[in-house]
Amino acid sequence: MGIISDILKDEYERLKALEIQYARQLKELPKGSLSRRNRSGNRYLYLVYRQGKKVITKYIGRLDSDLSRATILQVKKRKQIENKLRQVKRDLNELSKSIKRK
Repeated sequence: MGIISDILKDEYERLKALEIQYARQLKELPKGSLSRRNRSGNRYLYLVYRQGKKVITKYIGRLDSDLSRATILQVKKRKQIENKLRQVKRDLNELSKSIKRK
């Protein structure tokens, strides 16, 4: 049983390191969702997020601008990392239960 226990502990440590890495990456990316609006025939991009109880709408720029494209990619990347982080937390929870049983 010692080998299996060691493997579980190694996997737990690996997942903990991943959790920390994903949390750091999330701090660097914009939070919230994107809103596209049409004004006078032009399309504009806004970033919408919560700050406490307030809903903040931040103007990004025209939809075809470089900043808008970069923001869209960053928000997509954030969503992917959030999904990965959720999975890592689920796996950590399962592993911690398995380790405690041993």
